[in-house]
Amino acid sequence: MPTIVAAFCYDSRSGNLFRIGEGTMDESTALIMVTTTIESIDQANELAAALVSQSLVACVQIDGPIISHYRWAGEIRQSNEYRLTIKSSLISWPRLKSRLAKMHPYDEPEIIMTVVDDASDGYRSWVIDQST
Repeated sequence: MPTIVAAFCYDSRSGNLFRIGEGTMDESTALIMVTTTIESIDQANELAAALVSQSLVACVQIDGPIISHYRWAGEIRQSNEYRLTIKSSLISWPRLKSRLAKMHPYDEPEIIMTVVDDASDGYRSWVIDQST
């Protein structure tokens, strides 16, 4: 049976990150990974380049094509898409979320943020330096 080592909760209203069972986490050193999907490799590259050049993120990885199955406007659909995995700092999340929503071509884009529980010290420092 797996054991949960740590769990976090992000309160979007207050902007605080809580380690469950403890107080708040230091937001200035917390990392996040954001996932979104987009229709074409050209759109993926354009979005990735813009986010990196605006110093909102440290890195964007592009996977694909992937196949997505979903229900939209009452119809079951299937689409080829590209998945972007975006690495950034928690402190940049509000600006990143807003910018990503504005730049994204979809009517209702998938924008999912996950807090990174742990990372190597050097990588953490690099991500923070690049995205704040």
